[in-house]
Amino acid sequence: MIKTPRPGQASLFCIPPLPRMFTRKSITIALCATISLLLLLATSRRLGGWAAIDEPLYQSDGYGHHRPPPPGHHSPGPRPHPSTNPDCAGYPIPDNILVIMKTGASESFNRVPTQLLTVLRCVPDFLIFSDMEQKIGGYQVYDSLSNVSAEAMEGNSDFDLYRRQKACPVDVEGCNKQGNPASEGWNLDKYKNVHMAEQTYKLRPDYDWYVFVDADTYVLWPNLVQWLGKLNPNKKHYLGSVTLIQDFSFGHGGSGYIVSKASMKALVGENPGVGQKYDLRAKRECCGDYVFALALKDNADVSVEQMWPTINGEKPATLPFGPWHWCHPIVTMHHMNSEEINTFWEFERRFRREQLASGNPRPLLIKDIYHEYLEPKLKREQLDWDNKSDDRFYVDLAAKTWDEGTLHRMKKPEEYNELEKVAHRSASDCEAACKSLGPDDCVQYKYENGKCAMHKSFILGKPVPKKEGEKQTISGWDVEKIKEWTEKEKVCNKIQWPKLAS
Repeated sequence: MIKTPRPGQASLFCIPPLPRMFTRKSITIALCATISLLLLLATSRRLGGWAAIDEPLYQSDGYGHHRPPPPGHHSPGPRPHPSTNPDCAGYPIPDNILVIMKTGASESFNRVPTQLLTVLRCVPDFLIFSDMEQKIGGYQVYDSLSNVSAEAMEGNSDFDLYRRQKACPVDVEGCNKQGNPASEGWNLDKYKNVHMAEQTYKLRPDYDWYVFVDADTYVLWPNLVQWLGKLNPNKKHYLGSVTLIQDFSFGHGGSGYIVSKASMKALVGENPGVGQKYDLRAKRECCGDYVFALALKDNADVSVEQMWPTINGEKPATLPFGPWHWCHPIVTMHHMNSEEINTFWEFERRFRREQLASGNPRPLLIKDIYHEYLEPKLKREQLDWDNKSDDRFYVDLAAKTWDEGTLHRMKKPEEYNELEKVAHRSASDCEAACKSLGPDDCVQYKYENGKCAMHKSFILGKPVPKKEGEKQTISGWDVEKIKEWTEKEKVCNKIQWPKLAS
């Protein structure tokens, strides 16, 4: 109880004598309310509920500027919202981009946890789909095949894996030892994509952009947000790295493809049950990304737009560097294992911190990946190594019958210089021939089994095992040419974002 002090007595709370109109009860209520409000303010700041006031927030310079949603809004799992996560400091936090990740139950526990700990940690909202409903660390994994038509499944061996997994009384890995999950998973995968889009739209119909990726795809989130902020989601867009099947172009699923709000509405919102309409078609096709493109063309009259190399199917070890792949921002990479994802995540975070500290941040470019990954490892020669050289081949035509792919990439004999004429004899001859050419013709080479291969871009590559009865594969780089060119192109005066047709 708060007492009014007698004349000359000090007050515990320094409250002066109060007019008679204020009762003791009203004073107590007012004081409690004030203390409660102060506690609420302090708690809200600590929990990040009002983090938008002073936390870093991406400011879009185009379409789709949004403030971050409050914690718990479309929460994908048991984690703090990126706006309150110190690991995501300086990362953009829009609420208009949804990431949809595809996996399979036979691989999900090997791939998804690393994504949750790295890339997805700073993505405000995402969905994970598989060929079986699961929970991974408290995150929901949806069954993308739950609505496949009975007609498509009945008597179809493509669904043997699906049925075995659903009936499995123990861990999926244990049950899959009864089959071949790698090939069976591939057969099953082609039924997922259209159904994933349909389920996604039902769960999250209010997004501007839908980014579909695989569980071994790396998403460079800050680059992606900056790029999509320049584009209009109210136009029909289907963005990807273009692949062809029988002259029909589609976005390669592993590289990732991006669908605008307008395209998703035309495909799914205006066509209830569209997934089942393509189940029988999927049975006779190879790939789910191809079937998805067919559905999008049939129902929304939308074709894929080429966004390579920004949407990319390579990874740091296989990316080609050079004039054609240098000042381009990159938003996806593919075929990355857990170690590679974690390593790149640490690099990307460091790069982001350095850019923010510079006061003039720019997106991560392909050239930055060269300086981090290839430049420190660049050397003249590497044994038992494949640096992916395959632009031009030199062979002894009289030694054996060569395949058409090799013959198609050979110069005419009259076009050879003296060193090119003997390039097929050995690795040292191959190297000498490469050095005799200009940087536009050769900056690296590979020699194996009487074949000299040259390349115009420089690539790190990967180790290869020595095959019994064959000589070792030798790869080499013209270090002087590469260093001279990269020094000249050290600064990108213009960042080359991909151009859209409309």
